[in-house]
Amino acid sequence: MTARTERLAVLLRTLMFAQRAAGEEWIRESGLTRSQSFTLGYVDAHSDRGVIGRELAEMSGTTPASVTSLLQGLEDRGYITREPSPTDSRVKLVRATAEGSRVIAGFDEAMSAAQERLFSTLDDAEQDALIALLERVTDGVDAQDDGPPPGRGRR
Repeated sequence: MTARTERLAVLLRTLMFAQRAAGEEWIRESGLTRSQSFTLGYVDAHSDRGVIGRELAEMSGTTPASVTSLLQGLEDRGYITREPSPTDSRVKLVRATAEGSRVIAGFDEAMSAAQERLFSTLDDAEQDALIALLERVTDGVDAQDDGPPPGRGRR
C-alpha cells in the first residue's frame, strides 16, 4: 500500500468511525440495545410484508431463541406486533408499530444530522466534487460485487 492509499484509507475509516459513534450515541439515548435497534430497523423496513423470526435469526446470525427474547422486549415496549400469518397459522409475522417506526425515524434523523455536521466544512461545490470522486471509486466496487453496497438505494 502506498502512503497515499494508506492516507485515503485512514481518512475514510475516520469518517466511518465518526458515523458509527453517532449511531452508538443514538442507541445509548434510545434505551435499546444494539441488537434491538438493528432488529427494529430491519422490521420497520420490511413491515409492509411482515418478517418472520427465522428470517431475523438468519439475518442477524443468532439463534431463534435469542430472536424470540429480543422480540418479546420490543413487543413489551410497544415497538412491534406479532400476528399469525394469513397463509400459515404456525408462523407469526412481525411488524413495526407506529411507535416503533417513530423510534427508527429518530435514528435516521440523528444520522442525517451527524452527516451534515461531518460534511459542513465543505461548501456545495466541494461536496459535489467529493461525491463525484467517491462515485468513481464505488463504481469499481459495484462492478466487482453482485449488487450495490449497503445503503445504496435503501428507502
